[in-house]
Amino acid sequence: MNPSAEQDSKLVPAPDTPASWRTLAGAGVLALFGVSALYGSTFGLFLLPLQQGLGWSRGEIAFSLTLSTLFTPLVAPLTGWVIDKFPLRPLILSGVVLQSANFAAFSFMDGSVWFYYGLCLLLMITAAGASLLSLAKLVQGWFDKSMGRALGILFACGAVGAIIHPLWTQAVITHFGWRQAFLVMSALSLLMCGVAALLLVRERVSRSPSTPANVPGDKSAVSPAVSPNVSGPQSMAAFLRDSIWWKLALFNMFFALGVGAIFMHFAALLQDRGATPGQAAMAMSLVGLGGLLGNVLAGWLVDRMPAARLAVIVMVAPMLATLIIYAGGGLWVSIAAAGLLGLCSGGDNSLSILLARRYFSVETFGRASATQMVAMAAGGGVSPWIAGLVHDRTGNYDLALLMAAACMGGAALAAAWLPEFRPGDDSTAQRLGAGG
Repeated sequence: MNPSAEQDSKLVPAPDTPASWRTLAGAGVLALFGVSALYGSTFGLFLLPLQQGLGWSRGEIAFSLTLSTLFTPLVAPLTGWVIDKFPLRPLILSGVVLQSANFAAFSFMDGSVWFYYGLCLLLMITAAGASLLSLAKLVQGWFDKSMGRALGILFACGAVGAIIHPLWTQAVITHFGWRQAFLVMSALSLLMCGVAALLLVRERVSRSPSTPANVPGDKSAVSPAVSPNVSGPQSMAAFLRDSIWWKLALFNMFFALGVGAIFMHFAALLQDRGATPGQAAMAMSLVGLGGLLGNVLAGWLVDRMPAARLAVIVMVAPMLATLIIYAGGGLWVSIAAAGLLGLCSGGDNSLSILLARRYFSVETFGRASATQMVAMAAGGGVSPWIAGLVHDRTGNYDLALLMAAACMGGAALAAAWLPEFRPGDDSTAQRLGAGG
């Protein structure tokens, strides 16, 4: 080790220390009040108010997600490249400001659905800086032995948002209107995320665009959250030639096809079946509670069992919940099934990120996860629009529920096709063989 590298290494905190947990706390607050938690968990609550207030159909409103899908291949890979190459803290701070301004802009929507579409596309860009992908990359630099647990906690914080945000959002919509709900989202994003990013968020190793992520020659600065022995592709083009990448992409696409068709219409579905807006909001919170438990459990299991087996297991719960909702049995049975539905899907993209961590190196984590998000967006963006069209044509969501359950079954089959670990990754094989 050269003298300058040795001097720099002394300034790098060790992994799994109090400094690590402080950073995780800040990242958790950002996940709790980020776009995925604030808007992803409450989108369904805006379906009826926007339909009634602006005259748009449910299919038109849900099409905003499909339109976003068309831009994901442009935005996601670029986001992953930036996350891998540039300092994270400035990206997160700027992302907080931009996403907060974007939320406020939603309150000025008029009768033009294209203005709404434009704001949704802009949100893809403004939310990238402080996204779960950026936060997961940040957390990976701070943990070693507790990496799975740390990521599980991070995603669980997003699920906590999915518990609490539907309740207050519905209350604001009911008493003040949907425009005011977007303004409250803007204020919460700016205040809570801004304070957390300023006071708690730090990178373990400071980076500039011209320096690598780790201090040269300093092994203590390398977090083996993803084993250095994980080879895998190292470029965007190489991802497209990698069989594991394609198998994982197939799982993510079917996963998003199934879950997306249900989540974004769930509140409206329950209200069609006689639920009050408050009951629908409570059901959405139960989805978040299931996601909280599921993310913590997945974070603990990801280092203790083969990734393919974990992915298959987590598809069983939402598929069963979807069939229960389709079969009927009363409003409260459907509401109870909401908690089961959230077990695998409460944290947006969390399972995809956990699996990417297993198969790809830490240096390419941002690009690997971002390119997988393209596959996920292909399913998640199309399915809410299809479900909305099914409702507009048939007057109910029954066919959409059956389609969603079939897609979840397809995701389970795709997951079974994944290998236990990347060939040549001896450390992962030994760790799993020892039970974690």
